[in-house]
Amino acid sequence: MNKSQQIQRLKADSISTMESLQKEVLARRFLVGSHNGVRLKKSLAGIQRLDLERRTLLTPEVHQAHAEKLSKRYETILQKLRLKSHNNWSKIPKPYRLGKPTDTEIAENHLRFLTLVDSVTAVDASAAIKAAIELKEKLTTTASSIKGIGCLGVIEVEVVSLALMEKFAGIDKVTDSEQRKLNVCKTLASDLSSPLYTDDKSLFLIHFHGIITARKATQFKDFEEAIKKVDAWAKAPRQVMMSRLSTQYGGKFKSVSENLKHIAIYITKGGNDWYSKKAYLRYKIGFENDDAQVTDEDTWVAKNWRRNELLRQEHSEDGIEDQLSLTAYEIGQLAITIDGLMGLNRTRTGYLVSVR
Repeated sequence: MNKSQQIQRLKADSISTMESLQKEVLARRFLVGSHNGVRLKKSLAGIQRLDLERRTLLTPEVHQAHAEKLSKRYETILQKLRLKSHNNWSKIPKPYRLGKPTDTEIAENHLRFLTLVDSVTAVDASAAIKAAIELKEKLTTTASSIKGIGCLGVIEVEVVSLALMEKFAGIDKVTDSEQRKLNVCKTLASDLSSPLYTDDKSLFLIHFHGIITARKATQFKDFEEAIKKVDAWAKAPRQVMMSRLSTQYGGKFKSVSENLKHIAIYITKGGNDWYSKKAYLRYKIGFENDDAQVTDEDTWVAKNWRRNELLRQEHSEDGIEDQLSLTAYEIGQLAITIDGLMGLNRTRTGYLVSVR
């Protein structure tokens, strides 16, 4: 081997070594207690996409701005429903009026919260964006086909790990929500064909959260029946979950306006886990927020610490690595996906589904 060939060989070895090191770094999870901002920045640096650090819903300031805009749109919807309900009430002959409809009564007849689980893809931004666009088109078409139905909500992409959920179910008691999520994800993943996915790898879960409005309460049934006729949403139980707005939180009354505001904040969070108005780049084991009624933050922290310790012992690892943390690679792909969805229109709200 001459000198020129040696130099070429050294260069090739160097590139191969750097690629291996980068792959190893991207596969690592972050330490317990590390800040979301640090996780995001390091993940984006690892894929040379620091341009996204302050550009997506994963950035608190961006999330807050988008949540406030969506909250205002929800409040406008509620105001229109109030006006219509009060006008209808005023048309009733005075002797038969029982009192103006309250916001709670208006919500009971005209508002529902919809969670729609669509599909899974490999943790690949291009595949996730394609699936999200298809979900947006299907939901827009379905909602538009039902008389009196409106829809305003968010296409969300979440990183899930079947291997982790399976392992967790074997070492600790899981909630009904956590078991349902595992079952649905397994069903959706069963026919997934992608060279980027194997059983030990994580997935993107493509789904929708949002508010459905109806002129008449009976129209919700028509809408739900139409949704369940779509093949993609009839593969597993609990892909479609439509519920009334909650009226309490922590044992206290919760107004419709507060409820809509909290929904706007929650569904624009971008990240995976959520507690006490904060997003966490960690796997969320259940469908719903099982910790929603845990108002004591110390209790929530203790629960998550215990779960992390159980998983760490199962892996027989040292240190304080957060076993529920997304990897740097997963965070990077999530950021690219969210940026792509936001960029589907000029107002950076391409992730919204809006049917009037």
